[in-house]
Amino acid sequence: MNKDEPKALYDLIRSHAQESPEKTAIFFENESISYGEFFDDINRAAAMLLGFGIGHGDRVGYMFPNRPEILFLYFACFRIGAIAVPVNTRYQEQEIEYALHHSESRLLIVDKIFTGITKEMVQKVPSLERILIRDTSLQKHPQALHHHMANATDHYEYPEVHPADPAIIFYTSGSTARPKGVTHTHFSLLANARIQVDTREIHPETITMASTGVGYIAGLSGISLPTFLSGSSLVLVSELKAENLLQCIEKYRVETTLMLPTTLLDVLESPMCKETDLGSFRNCFVGGDECSPDLYRRFRERTGHDLLQLFGMTECEGYLSNRPSGPNRNGTVGKPAEGIKVRLVDENGKDVATGKMGEIIVQGDSVMVGYWEDPESTAEALQEGWLHGGDVASCDEDGFYTFLERKKEIIIHGGSNIGPHEVENIIDSCPDVMESCVVGVRDAHYGAILEAYIEWEPDVANPDLDKLKEFVAANLARYKIPDRWTVMDRLPKTATGKLDRKTLHLKANEEVRKT
Repeated sequence: MNKDEPKALYDLIRSHAQESPEKTAIFFENESISYGEFFDDINRAAAMLLGFGIGHGDRVGYMFPNRPEILFLYFACFRIGAIAVPVNTRYQEQEIEYALHHSESRLLIVDKIFTGITKEMVQKVPSLERILIRDTSLQKHPQALHHHMANATDHYEYPEVHPADPAIIFYTSGSTARPKGVTHTHFSLLANARIQVDTREIHPETITMASTGVGYIAGLSGISLPTFLSGSSLVLVSELKAENLLQCIEKYRVETTLMLPTTLLDVLESPMCKETDLGSFRNCFVGGDECSPDLYRRFRERTGHDLLQLFGMTECEGYLSNRPSGPNRNGTVGKPAEGIKVRLVDENGKDVATGKMGEIIVQGDSVMVGYWEDPESTAEALQEGWLHGGDVASCDEDGFYTFLERKKEIIIHGGSNIGPHEVENIIDSCPDVMESCVVGVRDAHYGAILEAYIEWEPDVANPDLDKLKEFVAANLARYKIPDRWTVMDRLPKTATGKLDRKTLHLKANEEVRKT
């Protein structure tokens, strides 16, 4: 690491605030925030956190749409060595409670739109001491975020922050029943920012746009942090609707973004798309799901540029990618990002031959340090310095990787990972249900939709599927709720008595093909 390079995330903003304080860091809803103003907001928020007794290593939960506040609150945590815990904005109460309880968060800061679903968290989560709300109408209310920031006094001794200190915990659905807390340090997030600046060719004059939530790895580590590292400007869009994204591309002359394939499809299908000036829009990276040949074709026809598919995960963002200046090959997820090593291995951990399928394993500075308070899962994922993500790919003679399948049972719906066991646990907790099995079914728009197979308890006289759906909807984020439901007399089992997921998966996809 060069001695002049930032060693902690706070240094990203401090250096630009000192060198170019008037340059715009963030564009948001007809407002521009300079690096100097951004730096001041971070310091006020950091002083506020210290005033509440939040210190080095403490966890702070955040639940926000894309707004400037979430960014300067992130950096306020980074400033004092606290650990940010972004809560998925689509979570329901039970899921929010789990993330806060598992991370033992002491403080929760939310946007006003989430107050209804978070108001009971102090009573439900033993570690949680208070909730602050971003709502300017609250004025001097004890929970008003802006009131506390405006009155924060900067007379505290700031903790020393080291590159190896944990910076953030992302909760992501896995193949187990509960989300796992993917933990990144200042070092791993800074490393990824450098990697993506090089791979995505971001320079100080690039205008980037956050087309995914900054509460996710792609929105924060894939777009926002590389933007700030390069000293360029970030366009923040609060409601990620196609029309809003198109307006921002034209207004701010956006050059680079990272989208889910479903979002890009919505953009290209919007009636506004034909009339919008997309002349600046050259580098659209897509990841999180498969890209159809039709999506490639439509993007090329509309913009004159190739779509840039990539591949990554919360544990290591964007580790395979096509490049704006090449090399680039449609239909593949590209080559390893700058500074990343990738191998394909068989079940014995041996490298597979060119063109053969194998599990992707990854090595690089941007890999997570582990799962929060989960040594068993950490040891399974990180083996001898390599990250095993459970994804299967092949590599051609030119070094381009093609994603093939997921080794584990993850279902990816509209770019979001869904662990079927988590959904099944909620369904099975309904007294009328004997057992359930949730599988993914291919879908042209979302990549996959969820089908739930249900077996009722034998002594239930009048089982009510609609009542079960209502129960599930009250306990799971909307995107995790099954799209299709099938009741069976008996769920199929393997010879060892386990649910026969393969048979149900084949059954579900065969039924879709017939419709």
